[in-house]
Amino acid sequence: MILYPGFGVAPELSAVMRTPAIPAGPPGTKMKIVHKYLLAESVGPFLIGLFTFSLVMLLQRFAPLADMVIAKNVPPSLVARLFLSLFPACLEFILPAALFLAIMLALGRLGADSETTALQAAGIGMRGFLPPVILLCGASFLGSLFIVWSGVPWGNRHLQETMAGIISVRAGAGTSEHVFQEIAPDVLLFPDRVSPDGLRMGGVLLSQRIAGKEPLLTFAKDGEFLPANGGKGVGLSLSDGTIHQEDTLSGIYRVASFRRMEYFLPTGPGAGVDSGDPNRMTLPELSRNIATLGNTGRGASYRHHFHRRLSLAVSCISFGLFALPLGLFQRARGKSPAFALTVVLILVFYLFLAASRAMVSRSPDVMVMLLWMPNVAVLAASCWILKRSDHRVISMPVLSRGGRLKR
Repeated sequence: MILYPGFGVAPELSAVMRTPAIPAGPPGTKMKIVHKYLLAESVGPFLIGLFTFSLVMLLQRFAPLADMVIAKNVPPSLVARLFLSLFPACLEFILPAALFLAIMLALGRLGADSETTALQAAGIGMRGFLPPVILLCGASFLGSLFIVWSGVPWGNRHLQETMAGIISVRAGAGTSEHVFQEIAPDVLLFPDRVSPDGLRMGGVLLSQRIAGKEPLLTFAKDGEFLPANGGKGVGLSLSDGTIHQEDTLSGIYRVASFRRMEYFLPTGPGAGVDSGDPNRMTLPELSRNIATLGNTGRGASYRHHFHRRLSLAVSCISFGLFALPLGLFQRARGKSPAFALTVVLILVFYLFLAASRAMVSRSPDVMVMLLWMPNVAVLAASCWILKRSDHRVISMPVLSRGGRLKR
């Protein structure tokens, strides 16, 4: 009840006002109820966001995976393992986006029913919503940190092992026209034409990376996959082609031609695996390599992968805190801008990631700055809004004795 100055209490209300009040309970009970309520409202949108963004990011993979099962007779178990190995790389982007969307939708749901207005009238300001948001941000940050720490390198290793298993079971199952495909560790295949069964190819480019040397390039007019035969494993039969390699130390460019050549793929466990591939390294391994190499050679690439993974994990905190003021500032009625704002935030963050990738070899310091700039800007804006929220005072109009409104 709001009492305005100069007005009394009606007699019929005096009895109601003299009734004993309901016990308020221990201090902080109301706040705990509000926190649980906001957490409960956020769980559903968070799961929906995870499912939606996962579906969008993996949708382009569905057709090739289905083609492996239907047209190329690859066992579904291997395709399921291949699909599972793609999830960690997607989740490092999806988690902060799903968290931002969940908090925005949860606060928008409360605002649509005027519950945020009632809570603010009860003295619960923006900082009163902060504990459950921090809890959600912390949980998402720990989950994202685990994914970028060991989930992403596990996914890349598992992806390569599964592809090797698919090739050993069904040669040529993963090849597509005009697409570079890593058919074995450090072996890239680019076919110009592929037969419907995936076994025969035309206009073949085969690239094999050799440690400490330039890649070995093989061009062939025709190619055909050879099934595993005894201990030889899966092979490629190439015809009418040339082999090219440049020796940078001596400055000699070597070219050899062949009429027919058989090339057997290194598909055994750990065969041909590049131990220096940053995609297969955990964060401690990247940190040790950065300390050893600095910004020379692969050191810049290791530094980029290290800071990129950490910035994606920290974005769970910055996105979550930024969603709090945006969610409270939403209109109480009308369509929610949560999804549109989430897409815009993802695009802006991705543009900074792409720009940092272009600066890896040019300026490592600028690369690091670009990776962390979105987090710093969003966190600074969130902290500034939260600080200003404590000084915001809303005064209610008061009726004067003449019946006019005055402040």
